[in-house]
Amino acid sequence: MLKKILYGVAGLVVIGAVGALTLYLNPKLGQRLFLKPSAAFDVANVPPAPDYSQADTWAALPTTQDNADVVPPESGAVDGQAEAVVDVFFVHPTTYYQDDMWNARYDEPDETKQFLDDGVLRHQAAVFNGSARVFAPRYRQATLYAFMGEEPDAYNALEFAYGDVAQAFDYYIENLNDGRPFILASHSQGSLHGMKLLQEKIAGTNLANRMVAAYLVGFSIPEELGAEGVGPCREAHATGCYLNWNSVTSDAETMGWKETTKIWIDGKLQHIDGRKIACVNPITGSLGGSAEAIANLGSQPFADSEEAVRPVRAEATGASCSDGMLIVAPPTDDDGFTYGTFGGDYHIYDYNFFHMNIRADVSRRIGAFWKR
Repeated sequence: MLKKILYGVAGLVVIGAVGALTLYLNPKLGQRLFLKPSAAFDVANVPPAPDYSQADTWAALPTTQDNADVVPPESGAVDGQAEAVVDVFFVHPTTYYQDDMWNARYDEPDETKQFLDDGVLRHQAAVFNGSARVFAPRYRQATLYAFMGEEPDAYNALEFAYGDVAQAFDYYIENLNDGRPFILASHSQGSLHGMKLLQEKIAGTNLANRMVAAYLVGFSIPEELGAEGVGPCREAHATGCYLNWNSVTSDAETMGWKETTKIWIDGKLQHIDGRKIACVNPITGSLGGSAEAIANLGSQPFADSEEAVRPVRAEATGASCSDGMLIVAPPTDDDGFTYGTFGGDYHIYDYNFFHMNIRADVSRRIGAFWKR
């Protein structure tokens, strides 16, 4: 009997090892097995739509208390939303990693909500609160697999998510903005949608005259985006332009960023296919170039569940634009800078690494906007 049990355990170990090796050698198989929703995308079965006249459809508003209001302790930064005369419309990244549906509920609970409210707002959207009022809509975001799959369902889910973002932006402009200058900001999936907002709702319209800048961070944003009159920010005082960077180490695999990432361009959702990617260095604020760590005013480490926000760490990493990627050399002696990384890709730290420099960049561009 004991031998049978041991043979059974040994068999399970072998099966597990073979399965793990198979997934390692065939990552797309793993994506399909663990991330792809089992049901097809069906617009008749999507979660209920958000009503942006209701406060609960916004993750952050300047009139509510939320984690977009926080500032790093001992940094000298302040939450200036009460006095700010500029807004930021912030589109959040993917926080829905389940395979239940192609598109999450806008009020998806549990980890999806926690990642957004406690993580994204605190470490990304809050970077703008020193100079701008923060508006961040909830939306029926596409699940993570939508960026990996090539079937029509994946494309449909991303297009559907954009529909909510566009509706939120229209509501914001018509009912909440009051004709004020604004910043468009985003990360990851949010920057895919921000890219289309810039092309379809802002560039070539009167809104372009009120846009201070667009921080389309953590995505493959081409230098030639096709947004009429709007290009990458070439210098630190430029306005009416867009910024983008993707944080990786020098030995990271970047083919996906440069070849297969889905982008909105030429009126449709398609692969970037080798188009030149914009890299605006967040330390200098200029297109391309390098900056030493001494110029980094303060990086924000991730906090554990018991800490609201940790102090920033000055000179944590330099940054150098190379072939569309932002090369970083992050600290390895603090788990606040190593959590959630793989293969040299520091995607989730795109804002964290440059927290204080982004605050300074936002303030500088707003000042340049008023002078303009």
